[in-house]
Amino acid sequence: MNIMLHPSKAEPKRFRVQDKILGVQKYFSLNDKAAADKFWQECLQKRKYRAMRLELPINQIFNEDGSVKGLQRKVRNRSDRPSYECFEVQLSTSNGQKKTEITLANKTFEYAYKQAQDKILAMLNIERTYEITKMFNETKKLYW
Repeated sequence: MNIMLHPSKAEPKRFRVQDKILGVQKYFSLNDKAAADKFWQECLQKRKYRAMRLELPINQIFNEDGSVKGLQRKVRNRSDRPSYECFEVQLSTSNGQKKTEITLANKTFEYAYKQAQDKILAMLNIERTYEITKMFNETKKLYW
């Protein structure tokens, strides 16, 4: 992200500030470099806040749509064994990809979902808080 001359350095007609991470692109006249600098500083600040927000533990667990990152409810069909329902947990951690399954066989949904939560928190090395528990309870309906 930076301030560029647009359409080219050889024949500039305006300034362009573009940030692909934030998804913004704005043009300024050649006479208004101060406004381009101000907008660029605002984008830097937004990027900083975005990075801080993504580092929060609750944002490491949940997607923006509210679903749990790396958690899926699946039915496994095997040719040599009976099929079964399970929660599949697959996460990227600092040690690489980790994957596990928690079967729903002989368990209540609540118990299996709690096991999946505990496994996700253990993989990401995050301590359970009231807010995280509340979010898990709100997303339960997506996996029911």
